[in-house]
Amino acid sequence: MYTSNPTSPPNHQRDTELASKYQLQAITKVDLDELARESDFIFVLAPGGRDTYHIVDENFLKQMKKTSVLVNASRGTLVDSDALAKALKEGWIWGAGLDVVEGEPKITADHPLVKEPR
Repeated sequence: MYTSNPTSPPNHQRDTELASKYQLQAITKVDLDELARESDFIFVLAPGGRDTYHIVDENFLKQMKKTSVLVNASRGTLVDSDALAKALKEGWIWGAGLDVVEGEPKITADHPLVKEPR
């Protein structure tokens, strides 16, 4: 399951070919809400900019499973850091793996995401 730019039409033939090649049950393009609700792991891999700013926000995080993990390896601005810290502290999701954080390199040891054990 994945999502992409909303203006990009689904490519069912490519998805079917990839699923076959990698012996997957299926590859399906879904909207952001379904991705949040249904995924166990979400990898955020997108360019930064106005169109993707805080694409993972409080609403997105609240839709995720309590056992889900969010991984951001793209740009810090894609994930609302305050909302993510709240989600982790209040147990909306199980954990997060962050290669980047909004506000880098000015992140100090007292930043809520640095202090959060999950």
